[in-house]
Amino acid sequence: MLSAAACSTSTQSYEKQKAAYDGIIAEYTALLTAKQNGEELSAPDTRRMNEREAAIAEALYGIVDWQGAETVGDLGYGFKDMDGNGTPELILLSRYTSIRAVFTLVKGKPVLLEACFGKGSHFIFATNNRFFMGRKTVTDNIEEMKFYTCHVDGGKMAYDSVYGHVYDQEKKETLEYYQMVDGNRVIIDEETFNVLYREHRYVTAYSNGEMAKLEAPYIHLPLAEPVFTENLPVADFSTYDAVLKTYTAISACVESFNSSQWVCGGYDNLFTYPDDLSYEYYNRLLYAAYHNAYYEGYDEIDLNGDGQDELVILNEDYTIKAIFTMKKGKPVLLDSFAYETYLLDEEGRIHADRLDSKEIEYSLYEFTKEGDYRLVYSILATSGGYEGHYYLTEDGQTQAITYEKFKEIYEGEHRNCYTEPFEVYEYSRSVSNLTYTPLTPPTEDLIRTAASKTWYKSASLDKTSGEKYGAYSNTYVTFENVTNTQMGVHVKYAYTVLYPDPDRENYLLGETTESYLDFTAHAENGIFTFDGNGIKGHLEFSNKYLWLVIEESADKRFPVGYHCYKVYTPDELEY
Repeated sequence: MLSAAACSTSTQSYEKQKAAYDGIIAEYTALLTAKQNGEELSAPDTRRMNEREAAIAEALYGIVDWQGAETVGDLGYGFKDMDGNGTPELILLSRYTSIRAVFTLVKGKPVLLEACFGKGSHFIFATNNRFFMGRKTVTDNIEEMKFYTCHVDGGKMAYDSVYGHVYDQEKKETLEYYQMVDGNRVIIDEETFNVLYREHRYVTAYSNGEMAKLEAPYIHLPLAEPVFTENLPVADFSTYDAVLKTYTAISACVESFNSSQWVCGGYDNLFTYPDDLSYEYYNRLLYAAYHNAYYEGYDEIDLNGDGQDELVILNEDYTIKAIFTMKKGKPVLLDSFAYETYLLDEEGRIHADRLDSKEIEYSLYEFTKEGDYRLVYSILATSGGYEGHYYLTEDGQTQAITYEKFKEIYEGEHRNCYTEPFEVYEYSRSVSNLTYTPLTPPTEDLIRTAASKTWYKSASLDKTSGEKYGAYSNTYVTFENVTNTQMGVHVKYAYTVLYPDPDRENYLLGETTESYLDFTAHAENGIFTFDGNGIKGHLEFSNKYLWLVIEESADKRFPVGYHCYKVYTPDELEY
């Protein structure tokens, strides 16, 4: 989340402060050039330097001297205000976003905050403008790996946590886990170490490279060919209209997205960036757009009740990709999502739900009338099943929890926030008053296209069916006799009750009953409405979905609300 201070930084002052680093950049570039040309580097003569100057000179020399001549072209620098105080930090890093050093300004002069290079050491970005660093030392087959989590705090680097483990390379066993507390080394158990490691370093949903790329600044590579920007579009985030135009351009500029290429800067030079913040917004929206298989749209709606509209970028199924709010006359990105299903509830809270082959994560956010966007809590299950690890993050702290506690929260807060047979995104639309407007007009007749297809929805009825072992429904929708003024709608409803398999323990079988519903929809002011056979409402057509909006119903199979159907071609279903 970006601070208001960072968003309100004077561009002129910010750029002037960057110039204070020119000497470091010039020296760094000279060392890189010499290394690439095969010249022998000489250690800096620090005898006439003060402590600040000597630390900078030794760090620059050490970084370049350790790097191979064939790879120095991958090294560069970038600027980012890491603590939101209006002062840009200078960050030396590689095109793979691995950090070499961080500098800040104190009374207008550059100061080295931290440097990290050498075998077994790493220094990367973590979330919320933090860093994660590891340093390895080996003595007589005893390997010690120490981890540091830190963040910039004004003119110094603040260390949130320091911990590590000691490993016997010969015996191939861990000798101890420890944590530094008030300068003292305290022995901890493996589970406590794992909690620290997850809390301070690991970021779910992203690989290390993806995580770092989302946090990293634009990388200037001194030894690379210059980028000519005259004909490139501008990543403009000055107004909501500009945000929408930029997002549309982002979605159209690359036909296929490659995460590895993105991490290495392959998409950095598709736009020009008026400032450092515009690059950060571009990067986050690019990542969200290309982990999105659906057509994007938007809405402007007041989410927190302060009388000011937020800009919401969303898909046709009403899952949200990004939210901007307005602060001091400028759009501010509250959050963007790639892998997560991002939804709203009736209290205006924001639910982020993510599931992949290794992890389940559920997070709850709130957006207050004061404009504060904060995490209420987050739960995480790794590896799945009873052998996995479970974590709760709340009030800035992460702790290990039991499977039972994880299930209680997940099944309670998450699964109970909507009513069957509606899925979470159907519920979200029903209670949020969001309205989808496509970013680009459709390229085909959506109604004619939809009429040629079969539409499908599966719904769980475990809680509401009253059946001992649960139940579910599958619904299929097709059209016939379609004209500009009316269409026939045919609905097949398959209700399946589950019961135990007598031949296999812990397996369930299903018994299915089919029923049908037919009605005619008539066009009124361009909208196909219907009123017959116990239901009243209208149809909404999009590229990937069909929405059956039920306004009144005497049919238990189709309760009042928004029903969303996915599209399949007829030969994909046995219909």
